[in-house]
Amino acid sequence: SSCGKLPPGFLVGMRLKLIQEEVPKHKSIVTDVGWFKTSKQYELLSCGDDQTVWKWHVEGSPISKLCDIDAYATSMAHLPNNKGLDNTFALGCADGTFRLISEMGREEKKVDAHRGAVISLKWSFDGSAIATSGEDGAVKVWSRSGMLRSTLTQMPHAVYSVVWSPDCEHILFSCGRKCHLKAIQAGQKALEWKAHEGIVMQLDWSFVNNTILSCGEDCRYKIWDSYGRLLFCSAPLDHVVTSVAWSPTGRHFAVGSFNVVKLCDRTGWSYCRETPQSGSIFSISWCNDGTQLACGCGSGTVLFASLVDRKFSWQNTDVTLDENNSITVHDVLNETQEELDFRDRVTDMSLAYGALVVTTNSQCFVYQQSNWNTPHVEDLREPPTLIVQCPHHFALVDANGIQLISYEGRALSTIKFSGLRTEFLNQQTLSICRDSVCLVDPALPKQIRIFDVYSGRAVGQPTAHKLDVVRISLNQQGSGADRKIAVLDKNKDLYLIKSSQPDRTEKLGAMVDTFMWNDSTDMLIALIDEKLVVFIFPSVVFVDKDLLPKTMMLKTCTDAGKYAQIIAFYGSNCIIRKADGADLAMVTTPYPQILYQHFEKGQWEQAVRLCRYVKSPELWASLAAMAIHSRSLDTVEIALAAIEEVDKVQFVAHINKLPDEVLRTAELALFCKRPDEALNGLLQGKRTYRAIKMNIRLHRWNDALELALKHQSHVDTVLAYRQRHLQQMKHVETNVQFKHWAESVEVDWDTVKKKIAMEKDTELRNAQSEAS
Repeated sequence: SSCGKLPPGFLVGMRLKLIQEEVPKHKSIVTDVGWFKTSKQYELLSCGDDQTVWKWHVEGSPISKLCDIDAYATSMAHLPNNKGLDNTFALGCADGTFRLISEMGREEKKVDAHRGAVISLKWSFDGSAIATSGEDGAVKVWSRSGMLRSTLTQMPHAVYSVVWSPDCEHILFSCGRKCHLKAIQAGQKALEWKAHEGIVMQLDWSFVNNTILSCGEDCRYKIWDSYGRLLFCSAPLDHVVTSVAWSPTGRHFAVGSFNVVKLCDRTGWSYCRETPQSGSIFSISWCNDGTQLACGCGSGTVLFASLVDRKFSWQNTDVTLDENNSITVHDVLNETQEELDFRDRVTDMSLAYGALVVTTNSQCFVYQQSNWNTPHVEDLREPPTLIVQCPHHFALVDANGIQLISYEGRALSTIKFSGLRTEFLNQQTLSICRDSVCLVDPALPKQIRIFDVYSGRAVGQPTAHKLDVVRISLNQQGSGADRKIAVLDKNKDLYLIKSSQPDRTEKLGAMVDTFMWNDSTDMLIALIDEKLVVFIFPSVVFVDKDLLPKTMMLKTCTDAGKYAQIIAFYGSNCIIRKADGADLAMVTTPYPQILYQHFEKGQWEQAVRLCRYVKSPELWASLAAMAIHSRSLDTVEIALAAIEEVDKVQFVAHINKLPDEVLRTAELALFCKRPDEALNGLLQGKRTYRAIKMNIRLHRWNDALELALKHQSHVDTVLAYRQRHLQQMKHVETNVQFKHWAESVEVDWDTVKKKIAMEKDTELRNAQSEAS
């Protein structure tokens, strides 16, 4: 049974290893630091109040002084470029200018930008523009060469921080206690909200997970979504929080305060807290591969911090990456330990489904649980930014696209399309399964695209959702026809989409904080308004939506608190990670698992027996939905009778009595509230009378008459039923078409009844001859 399984691998913990020079190179406070890439490796620049810029090795030793400046530098920003071709950087200075300086330290241009000091400056993600803010309260946008494009706003007080939105269409800045979001193009509505009780010191916006970080003089740091809604608020620290910065992977962030640097998960809780004797940390900059960061400190030191002891768990395997760049694999059950060594620095790893995927900047290693000694090694052209695993294969995302690779190291396909910004993808917006890859288009967050795993080609047209999609997830069970996508949008509404029929979208719930598919069945679990809700058979929404509330199991879960995330749902066990990083284990009922086993094998008798034993209405309703899905009508009758759905029982009994498959299929489609599908089925099966009669039952009178005239049969039948309907309702005929035909066609109920009896006889004879 799958109850003994542990969930797909998740990060258990990590810490920071600090390196600090003994004698500071800067004679005064370090105001900003920034990484850049040379042809082979990363290097760091730092600027300070001693009017110098220093250059540093990646491991923390100084290389040389790059240049002197004739002003006090307040901020620095590198031109975004991953290739290491143009390492121009911009320096904001206290005299109101910013300078563009080459990699060799030569000042290329000096621009008079603000009255008073330039406090903050940032390049846009595409490197086409610079945003600056200053003591004069102005926020300005400049071209790459330093020409003024626009003064975006003029505030009454100094603007301490400015950042670009991921799409480079908006600028977020802080003034006083508020955050302001303003569009670059005029005419769009600006957004503002109170962020902190004190002055907002610094902001950062992650282009990977599209969330905003802020810190302030109230000693707190907070996480916001891109609409200014609070996602997390920290407890107050001892001192003012002076800096925050997202990791380039979007999975964690760093926080700087007086003599404190913290590493936190993207949901807000802390992995570790280090206390260097460095004074206030004024700026934090992450290395592009997300494995280390540097801090500019009040004491004049430049502090380097590496992410070490990253630990992942899956089932009974623990994997730890230590500070010497070697991985320890610990099998808890068999008490064995393996050491895996790497020549290049490990940038990322992922453990799930018995496979460990490890990446460096140039290679990818795939280890199988059965054999830790001989990995499959793939050479990479670009450093990967994301690994996503499923039980059958994994996806590696880099600048070239999304590569799908089997656990034997065989490349399956590469997914690319024009306008794909792979660096914007994350675990929430990319999902893979046995046969499909599904992603939220980063450029159009309302669009969901589906691709085939083996050809890399798009399946159908992109599906457009009503609102921006925050998270998607494919179910892992079944094949292409059963493939479903669970979609969570910015309104916190959870929807289910059939990947084979993307136009069929059904809502599962509202106010959903987090959700996850089960590892071995098609159950879905969600946290909705402090309740843990298990959708036993979510596909019920495509079968009979009325049954949905009856197939849901609810459990109060006030312990989870706000901002909790479901990180695992395996067997009947669920693990919820709370806002403080603690894991909460919840157990749901094991019976749905057994019901699924019977359902997959078509053992309806055993399934009915199980439901009779458990006596759970949710299980009966789920069985009814499963049986309708598989068209086992006898089981449907028993299950619906058990939950006292009398009207439905009668309708299913009527379907059961029909003589042949075409009629049963059509009536079942009608039962599932898909009348058009039912009518098409009847017409394809040449059952004209039944199609006409169905239109009459649905009160689609015009369609019924049109069909009768087209096939030149049963016109009198339609008119007879219409007259009877009008008599019962005590109405008078107003439809011109019906008036015209009523005059020219004689209606006789006896004739009509004989014709209907003949049709039914013919159906019965045909069904019997087919059966024999």
